[in-house]
Amino acid sequence: MTTRTLAVARPILGTTLPFALPIGLSAFLLFSVEPLIGRLVLPVFGGTPAVWATVLFFFQAVLLIGYLYGHVSVTRLGRWGPPLHLVLAGLAIVALLVAPSHVATLRDAAVAPVVDLIRILVVLIGLPALVLTTTTPLVSGWFEAARAGDDVGDGYWLYALSNAGSLLALLAYPLIIEPRLSLTTQRGLWTVGYVALVALLALAGTRALPALRDRVTARLAAVEATSDERIDWRRRTRWLLLAAVPSGLLSAVTTFIATDLVSAPLLWVAPLAIYLLSFIVAFSPRGKRWVHWAVIAAPAMVTILWVPYGSAGGWPVLAVLVMELAAFSVVAIALHGKLADDRPAPSHLTEFYLVISLGGALASAFVAIVAPTVFPGVWELPILLVAALVGLAFVTPAPGRVKAKGLDFSPFTHGSRQRLIPYAVLGGLLVGALVATHALATEAGIRWLLVGGLLLLVGGRPWFLAIATAFVLVLATFVLQPPAEFRDRSFFGVTQVMYSPTGDLKLLMNGTTVHGSQSTNPAKRDTPQSYYVRSGPVGDVFSILTAADRPHKVGVIGLGGGALATYVDKETSMTFFEIDPVVIQVASDPKYFTYLADAPIHPAVVEGDARLSLAGQPDGRFDMLVMDAFSSDSIPVHLLTAEAIKDEVRTLTPTGMIVFHVSNRYYDLAPPIAAAVHELGLTILGKEHTPGPVHEPGETPSKWLAASSDPATLDALRGKGWHDVRAADHPFRDDYSDLLRYIQLGS
Repeated sequence: MTTRTLAVARPILGTTLPFALPIGLSAFLLFSVEPLIGRLVLPVFGGTPAVWATVLFFFQAVLLIGYLYGHVSVTRLGRWGPPLHLVLAGLAIVALLVAPSHVATLRDAAVAPVVDLIRILVVLIGLPALVLTTTTPLVSGWFEAARAGDDVGDGYWLYALSNAGSLLALLAYPLIIEPRLSLTTQRGLWTVGYVALVALLALAGTRALPALRDRVTARLAAVEATSDERIDWRRRTRWLLLAAVPSGLLSAVTTFIATDLVSAPLLWVAPLAIYLLSFIVAFSPRGKRWVHWAVIAAPAMVTILWVPYGSAGGWPVLAVLVMELAAFSVVAIALHGKLADDRPAPSHLTEFYLVISLGGALASAFVAIVAPTVFPGVWELPILLVAALVGLAFVTPAPGRVKAKGLDFSPFTHGSRQRLIPYAVLGGLLVGALVATHALATEAGIRWLLVGGLLLLVGGRPWFLAIATAFVLVLATFVLQPPAEFRDRSFFGVTQVMYSPTGDLKLLMNGTTVHGSQSTNPAKRDTPQSYYVRSGPVGDVFSILTAADRPHKVGVIGLGGGALATYVDKETSMTFFEIDPVVIQVASDPKYFTYLADAPIHPAVVEGDARLSLAGQPDGRFDMLVMDAFSSDSIPVHLLTAEAIKDEVRTLTPTGMIVFHVSNRYYDLAPPIAAAVHELGLTILGKEHTPGPVHEPGETPSKWLAASSDPATLDALRGKGWHDVRAADHPFRDDYSDLLRYIQLGS
């Protein structure tokens, strides 16, 4: 390197590094604390996927406030900006140090879950998150002032750096941080990293302060005033839409995946990492070629995203994950690429960031707060997919008209090959996965794939494709959905009551999973169905319990339709613990299910998270405790940790039995539960049930575990075909759980 090159490089590095370092570190800290905080609050709110959607909204809202503060600081505060920001950063350190270590103590059951969750997030991370979200626009503004004509590029490359730091954090968290560190250790190390950030902010503020004197501020204002570029509201609205749709899809796609799998950081961070990667591609010079192809393929990918919505249920998990994530990545790159193409001059940089953050906050609020409150079903996903096509229509020119005699469909079929080829490739993989796994959704999935292909064939005009897709999704949502006797939505998911195709069963659905059923034949309405048939493992444990001729008390975590109440007799009292008020409403209304109403002793129902409710129960209250709490196939891990099971066992009599329902399409939960039970000195046995040639109409396969320290109980279970269960090396713990180790992606 020549002396002249070194001379040029030193001032450039001296101008750049003090600003690049805090931006990169703040981004890393922000997107490592996001899954960490989500992991902390998840058990407090029943493990529902809505927790993560609310966490995303919270950080998007804080991002908006931070970008607004950064815009005002750079454009109005001048030399007072850095000192004020350092004071704010210092106060955030104090907030971190005084934040409570036990998150559950902050829960207020009298407050609506989404409101209470946001309040807890403010207490735990509100002020530090504000400082982190402010760093990129604020320090970028300092950089613009400090470079003062140096040829080191404009501040937009710092936005790509910020997203790179964010992406690094999201990759590191599930692969390095979470598998190796407890939550307590993570919080401690994160606090140390935040203190280091404050030191780097002090350095950057010191470098920027001389340039932020009144004369520099006046010069920057003059540059903006004399610029030929004018930002009108139509352009701002376009920015808002292009920023909002990917943000909304981020929350909607994550919820769609997590509802049937698990609210775990790896599944959270994968869509979020794709979202950030799309920003990096869009705002980098080399990403232009990717944006071009993404825009071409985006209509096909939007169509791929709504196919499972039209044929929900029974999809192979790996196919769903690949399909959703691949399609979402293309759509996000296309929309963010068009957003980056329309970015203004650096003098409008903080305003541009502000509009982007406003779009993100509005979209995440729509998914996390508005949709669960207003919509009885998951309508936000189809709405956002149509909005994605509308956004593409805004930025994609329609094919030119050519005069022709008679009917001319060429404008509609224009570019059909470009749309159909990527659709056929991914659609073919989906069909292969459906056929190979004998999935329940095979027939419906292929049918909807063909409908999507037809739309893409005639979708040459972007606005026509958006309108036609909206029409099809309205049909799928309101006309072609199976008729439901009841459908409502709460913070904890969508609950539906509908009839089986043969009409002989009434079904309780949560997500895509049946969580209860009852015969429509009056003579059989007291006969337990699905997982709870008397010939299955549940019949075994209740027959053993009631063999002793004395009163018994049974606790059940998870209400469903109330089928277990059929095992109540004049000597048995039962208490259900249920977190979802909509489920309680359905199970308690004889118009839908009569199990509770028909019980000889009416069961008690306790509303709230079972773990918190059980903490208030006296020792030795129950002779048997049944764990049957799931949201679709999503796992409430906080009820299965060693600490949780210890407290659950505390409520049992010395000869009592704890029973776990572990039927699941995607996870083998027996080994970690067995490890936790062994730590308590109990013996655990398991049994799988498969319906025989002659069975009840609603009888389904199921898998159960039962643990006790009573030799007579264990002998009785073994006599009914129960067997020993292999234990894992370690159980799930409140401070550490490796759930993804037990995933079965091939199912």
